[in-house]
Amino acid sequence: MEFRIRLAADAPDMAVIDDALHEVDPAAIIDRDPADGALRATVWMSGDELAAVLAQAGYPPAEVEQLASLCCGDCSG
Repeated sequence: MEFRIRLAADAPDMAVIDDALHEVDPAAIIDRDPADGALRATVWMSGDELAAVLAQAGYPPAEVEQLASLCCGDCSG
């Protein structure tokens, strides 16, 4: 699942967030959109689970938006 996340904090420590997500999902991909500072995450968890992991890491989200899938289905994933 792909998500766009707005955090309550302005300057998150991306290493802390990356470590927290990788504990739950070793394949997680997380980065920060340079245009507006929102996080972008691709993870194998629900939005609620993602919000809980971020909150546990000290970065509770103000908003978690699940994006439409870009998957073509060709790899059966």
